[in-house]
Order: sequence, then C-alpha cells, then structure tokens
Amino acid sequence: MISLDVTFFFQVINFIVLYLILRHFLFEPISNFMNERSEKISNQIDKAKKKEKEAIDLKEEYQNRLREAKSEAQEIIEESRRRAQRNKEDIINEAKAEANNKIERAEKEIVRAKQQAIENLKDEVTNISIQMTKQLLEKSINKDLQEKTVESYIEGIDKDKLGELGC
Repeated sequence: MISLDVTFFFQVINFIVLYLILRHFLFEPISNFMNERSEKISNQIDKAKKKEKEAIDLKEEYQNRLREAKSEAQEIIEESRRRAQRNKEDIINEAKAEANNKIERAEKEIVRAKQQAIENLKDEVTNISIQMTKQLLEKSINKDLQEKTVESYIEGIDKDKLGELGC
C-alpha cells in the first residue's frame, strides 16, 4: 500500500521541479535542435528536388537543342545535295550546249569547205578547159566552133562533177 506522508509530497514536488528544470534545459533545446535539424533536412530535400528539376529541365533543353542542331545539319546537307545536283545539271547543260555549238560550227565549216572545193574545182576545170581550148584553137581556126565546144564542155563538167558533189 502506498502511504501518503510528507516524503511523498516532497518527492512529487521534487519530480515536478526536476521535470521543469529538465524541460527547460534539456527538452526544449533538444526539441528546438531536432526541429531546426528537421527544417534543415526538409530545406535540403527541397533544394535537392529543385536542383533535380532544374537538371531535368536543362537536360530536356539540351536534348531539344541537339535535335534542332541535327535537324538543321540535315537541312544543310539536303540543301547542299540539291545545290550540287543543280550545279551538275548546269554543267551538263552547258557541255551539251557547247557540244551543239561545236557541231554547228563544224557543219558550217564543212559546208563552207564543200563550197570552197566546188569553187576550186570550177576554177580548175575552167583553167583546164581554157588550156584545152587554147590547144584546140591552135589546131583549128574556127572561133565559133571553139567557143561552143568550150561552153558545152564546161556545162557538161558542171553537171557531171557538181552533180556528184550534191549541189
């Protein structure tokens, strides 16, 4: 059984005083320390989450920039290919045009050379005819006969020789 005497009241008072002293000097500082520590940890966790979110955002931004850079590089490559194709086509067209011009000049030169050859042939035939005519004239005195012979000979040569050349 519990006896309620004076020592019990002193023990209770002693206990209360001890509790108040411990509470004031021990429990409150420890409680404040724990609360501060808890707040620091909470703040650090919040900062870490914020830094993590910033890192994720930064990573996404870099990935977007990388995708954009790859896209721009691809566009530049495609534009370069198109430009190279156009240059190739231009060079081919210029070469074809130059070849056609050379062919035209060669054809004109051939026609001119052919005409020159015909003229030279006519001159040569004329000279030969004149030589023959002189020889014939020396042999025969009839001038009218001589002119008719030369003219018919030249006409015959013109038709025969020039006909073969395609004129």
